[in-house]
Amino acid sequence: MSDDDFMFDEEDEYEFEYEEDDGDEEVVGIETKYYNAKALREDPAAALREFQLVIDEDNSNGRSEWGFRATKQIIKLHLQARDFDKVLEFYDRMLDYVRASEVARNYAEKSINNMLERVSSNADDQFSREFYQRTLDVLKETQSERLWLRTSLRLAKILLQQAQFDELSVLLAALKRSCEDERGIIIMERGTQALEVNAVYLEMYEAQGADKQFKDTYMQCEAVKSAVPHPRIMGYIHECGGKIYMSERCWAKAQSCFFDAFKNYDEAGSNRRVEVLQYLVLASMLSESEVNPLSSPEAKSYENEPPIRAIIDLVHAYENRDVQAFERILSSDQSAILEDDFIKRYIADLRRTFRMQAIEGIVMPYTRIRIGTLVRILAATAAEVEELLVALILDRRLKGSIDQENSTLLLLQDTTDKTQYEALNTWATNIESFMHTSYALLS
Repeated sequence: MSDDDFMFDEEDEYEFEYEEDDGDEEVVGIETKYYNAKALREDPAAALREFQLVIDEDNSNGRSEWGFRATKQIIKLHLQARDFDKVLEFYDRMLDYVRASEVARNYAEKSINNMLERVSSNADDQFSREFYQRTLDVLKETQSERLWLRTSLRLAKILLQQAQFDELSVLLAALKRSCEDERGIIIMERGTQALEVNAVYLEMYEAQGADKQFKDTYMQCEAVKSAVPHPRIMGYIHECGGKIYMSERCWAKAQSCFFDAFKNYDEAGSNRRVEVLQYLVLASMLSESEVNPLSSPEAKSYENEPPIRAIIDLVHAYENRDVQAFERILSSDQSAILEDDFIKRYIADLRRTFRMQAIEGIVMPYTRIRIGTLVRILAATAAEVEELLVALILDRRLKGSIDQENSTLLLLQDTTDKTQYEALNTWATNIESFMHTSYALLS
């Protein structure tokens, strides 16, 4: 926290909002002392003494917002010095003003919110938890529901970072109940809050590796329609959906989710957009989509990012069925693609998909081809190639059979292709139509 932050803090816009110019000399005097104390920011010890004098005078004349403000400044000074015991001592005094409604509600909530911001960026996690818990207790007493919810979500993030999952589960359960009616149905106007709570649940279940709860929570998110959450929240929810569908090998659904996640992250300006764009390209290749997601206007601006540059090279090798280039990229220890654990999980699936497409292209001109030839071209084992050929034949992507005795793939030349008959029928129909027209003209 800089000295400028101390002197020109964000609450200064309220300095005259609650002040009445009634000529009260006592008010003018305490106000002057308050600003004189702020002017001593270069000397924290002196500033502390002067702010304490402001509080003492305010207490003797009946507490007002000037004592509240002076208390805030003392908290900031102790926070700057990382004297957390003193911070909590004076924060309790500040909250007493809020309990007693001795400052305007909106101003009190804004002050608490700003103080939480400072603590989150300047204190350790254990202290932050204590600070947040004391805040929540007071907010519950004063029925400041909106700020209670926001503060609870912040505390949930701290507990998540500390992997305090038991305590986090209790807090999330309370948050979820606050978004539901007595029947357990989400209240329409609280749909946005419900999605934010579920997003934290998703993070917790992902960290725990609880796949079933992870999917169930995602499906609950999909069921919420009355919500307009921050695009970063929606981006994460869609990313979770993509990961779920990837684990189920539903490549097309995963591709759709990752595309929505990328758009949301891009709108929010989140750095996650680059990672998710990689996942989108991966899902697109696995689904054998003919549309290159990197050709979209949203994605083009990131094509020079190192991770994206690497996956662009992979896409080019994939589209050109360049086996050597494809294997070289996947086998390189320096490849930015392999630095991502999620992508590494699906490299085997991607290699299988690519090899099946490559086989289709290789065998197209032949009626028979030795399996050893495919082994050499694909840099695979004979067992791997035979498994791929069986899959292609069963999926009817290849018409043929395997001569295992001679290790040869025999391909059938289909001379009764339905499309040939359809073409001949169209040709004959056109000739007949032409003849009828010619006879009509001649007659």
